[in-house]
Amino acid sequence: MGKYGTNLEGFGAFEGGVNADKGAPLVSTSSDGETALLFGPAALREIQAGVANGDFAIPPDEADATITAENPLPYWTFTDVNSAGAITCKIVDDASSGSSNTLRWSITAASANSLSAKLTRFIPVASTRNRAFAYSPELNTFAATNTAIATIRLQAQFYKSDQTTTTGTAMDSGVFTFATMGTGSNWLQISGTTANAAPSDAAFCLVTITVATAAAGTVVASTIDIPEVRLIRGDQTTLFAEYTTPATYAPTLVRQVNGTLQISPNAGTGAVQIGGALNLDTRHTIEPLNTGTVQFTRNDTGNRSSITVGRVFPGTQTTRYIDDNGSQTEVSAALYIGSYSTTGSAANLRATSATGSAILFSTSSRRWKDNIEDVDAETLAAAKRLKARHFNSKHEVDNNKRLLGMIAEEVQEAGLDCAVEYDADGLPLAIDWNAITAALLARLEDAERRIAALESR
Repeated sequence: MGKYGTNLEGFGAFEGGVNADKGAPLVSTSSDGETALLFGPAALREIQAGVANGDFAIPPDEADATITAENPLPYWTFTDVNSAGAITCKIVDDASSGSSNTLRWSITAASANSLSAKLTRFIPVASTRNRAFAYSPELNTFAATNTAIATIRLQAQFYKSDQTTTTGTAMDSGVFTFATMGTGSNWLQISGTTANAAPSDAAFCLVTITVATAAAGTVVASTIDIPEVRLIRGDQTTLFAEYTTPATYAPTLVRQVNGTLQISPNAGTGAVQIGGALNLDTRHTIEPLNTGTVQFTRNDTGNRSSITVGRVFPGTQTTRYIDDNGSQTEVSAALYIGSYSTTGSAANLRATSATGSAILFSTSSRRWKDNIEDVDAETLAAAKRLKARHFNSKHEVDNNKRLLGMIAEEVQEAGLDCAVEYDADGLPLAIDWNAITAALLARLEDAERRIAALESR
């Protein structure tokens, strides 16, 4: 045998394949037909999902018996911490799993509290001086008994090459009851902290699954099934090659820098295109409705979402903008509404509904008026019925302030409908003070004519 490998002519010189000590196939020497495998289930699982026999495809020697030190689960170690056989696990048939197997944990009824058993596995990991790799163990569960007395927990710890010395910070999913795993989350994952980044001296990650009874309460016969355990691996940089013209465009680089996700298509010169809705965490959604509309919604009720920006440029980013200068909304240039316009702070705008669904520009020039006539007798009579009122405002901004004004319903009852603004339901909402002023002016002119006529007698 040479220094590197073997001097035999490949595996073809051997009969059969390469198996683990318990008979689990690792490498096949046969390539005969479409069903031939290059790697066995345990090896494939470690390559594809990070955990050898993480789908429990390879049962112990006594496949139908409980897993013990004498009947070990290949590539795993079972430890009965203190349950004295009250907590066990074994492989059972499961047609819904890819491996046709699942790992079933069982707790006997009337067991004591604070008992536990665990399953552990050392998983080889890659590490670098700059901690370029991150790992997140995950397991899935189903068919859990609806009880809060039985619990499951997933933990992980990085180790050095001696598999004895720990390194980095321990990772922990926390304790979950069988009731929670049966009715809510059906997976446990350890992720989201700096502990997931493999230390520079890490060679292994020890994954521990612990099933236990809670500290208090009546223990009922309970089971929970685990169809798979996997180790999610993350790299510092992900590259996406160009799909259509790789000779023209550079790949997209995706990475996180100082807590910020950076996506750089075509070496930073390309654009990011999202085909559907973009969810911002679980609370907001941005989605295109049609060619010219983008909708921002709040996911809790489907209402409009609040958008806060420092400055809005309606067109190109030049000198025209809408801004908040700290005390009021500022319009940098002419504001055009329909065929009307005004400039900046000189705007005289009013809303015609409580929600401000329509904004009108108030004009006085003849250029915007038709059918100009004197005030008729009916309007004059209505003006004489107007009454000034003192009242306390219910608006929060007025803080119950004592005010002087008019009541929109009374203006309507007086017959001066043209001075009343209505909401979407047709109810009086506000008063057009320009119309009120004009009506009172007509009333004053009528009084002056009457006084002049009396004085001339």
